[in-house]
Amino acid sequence: MRKGKVLGGRYRLEEWLGKGGFGVVWRATDTVLDRPVAVKLLLPEHAADREAVGRFVGEAKLAGNLSNPYIVTVHDYGRVTDVEGEIHYLVMELVRGRPLSAVLKDGLPDHGRSLAWMTQICEALDVAHRSGVIHRDIKPENVMIADSGDRAKVLDFGIARLLAQSTGLTSTGSVVGTVPYLAPECWSGGTVDGRADLYAFGVMLYEVSTGRRPFRGDSPYEYMRKHMDETPPRVRGKDPELAELVAQLLAKRPADRPADAAEVLERLRGIRPGMQGPGPSPEQLRRRADQAWQHGAEGRAGDAVDMLLQLVPDFARTCGPADPRTLRTCHDLALWLARDGRRAAAVALLAALAEQPGTAPEARSDLRRDLAHWRREADRLGPGPGRTLELGVLLGSGSGGSGKGGSGGGLQRG
Repeated sequence: MRKGKVLGGRYRLEEWLGKGGFGVVWRATDTVLDRPVAVKLLLPEHAADREAVGRFVGEAKLAGNLSNPYIVTVHDYGRVTDVEGEIHYLVMELVRGRPLSAVLKDGLPDHGRSLAWMTQICEALDVAHRSGVIHRDIKPENVMIADSGDRAKVLDFGIARLLAQSTGLTSTGSVVGTVPYLAPECWSGGTVDGRADLYAFGVMLYEVSTGRRPFRGDSPYEYMRKHMDETPPRVRGKDPELAELVAQLLAKRPADRPADAAEVLERLRGIRPGMQGPGPSPEQLRRRADQAWQHGAEGRAGDAVDMLLQLVPDFARTCGPADPRTLRTCHDLALWLARDGRRAAAVALLAALAEQPGTAPEARSDLRRDLAHWRREADRLGPGPGRTLELGVLLGSGSGGSGKGGSGGGLQRG
């Protein structure tokens, strides 16, 4: 397809916008109504199975009947014959904005705005589920944030099923969806219904609340194991009701999740940005730090880093930023950053800790020893990926201050 091509005698392709998992997207003009639209062209290799395409047309009709301000409207469906064969296309409203995935790459959005977006996404799911339509591939890439920043819109209802039917494969070879967001029942071959969408929604809610996904894996198999067997750290520093909702959405068994999107929507509307519950106790924090260290000791340095990045601010709030327990947890974080390949970030953090006022002489000696070692490794192997971490940012608003929790019992590591 090329610029200027008119599909169905009506939709003139104007500008290529991008390529997704099932096809390419163009900005186009509806020449009958003289309005801008988005046209999604299905790649020929995904349209070879006529029976699957027939089912897709049925789903497109269902999606086309969904009416909600937070769902990208499907206007039309058609097909044309090209030199490559038969091309199927969907005509949708054109949303001027960016995918939520692109927004998240710029940093964690304002919490109140994130909650507003997630409430809108949940309303879209509620409308779809009540109409018998399951999305099957809820993820930030399938949510558009309008340029105004005040509205989220969900797109691509039913596309995940088409991909599985037309190719017979997904990235795992047997499941439908995107691996970081797939509910346990999608991996195990269990019954998939709207609660799988709610699980994926829970992953997104975790992501916009913390800046990271609840699970991190290097392969589909690793993601499968974590989705099915591991419990992620709870969301911290926000309304405790939000933390509880996220934990329930990420329940392994569908029966343990909220019953439907309507329930989730009602609970989301009751969460007020900026509320915080009582923080965890020092003993609870110590147990979580021990669990993070165990992850690293078992070869999962990245998981240890993810947990400790959340733990350090909790230690700073509960014990004080200059407390030995807080600083020892920062030291642990630096070590697992280094062992995860992020040597420059580890060196920068170790250097800041070694100069921290009030650090005990023995702890300062350990820091300088590790700093010298990882500086040599960074020179030998390179700095590794990722950006450096500011100690003051990790600890809250600054790295100084007196601890509330006394000096006893930093985490002991061999």
